[in-house]
Amino acid sequence: MVEKRYSRNSSPPPKRAAPSKTDDRLFGLGTKMIVADSKNPYFKGTQAIHNIAELDQNIASFEHHEAPWVADWLEYLGDAETAGKIRAEPAHFKRFIHDRATELRNIYK
Repeated sequence: MVEKRYSRNSSPPPKRAAPSKTDDRLFGLGTKMIVADSKNPYFKGTQAIHNIAELDQNIASFEHHEAPWVADWLEYLGDAETAGKIRAEPAHFKRFIHDRATELRNIYK
């Protein structure tokens, strides 16, 4: 194989790291959780919450007894991991939602 030579004034293009499996998984999950096309919203009273970003913004209005319903809705959107965490520790469901929303926001920057 012949190597490409570069002149003194040019340098080889930078090598890019291959995306990890985790990034691909989170990117796909983020699409489901942030875009949430063709998915029914979660209704909190008369307010419709369409995605995890809106859920994170309105999390203060939720009470601990609503954790199982929120977990079911997140699983419906496609996030079984966060739903499982909420079911295991419902007292911390607000933190789990905020952490996941932050993680997905960072991928979509």
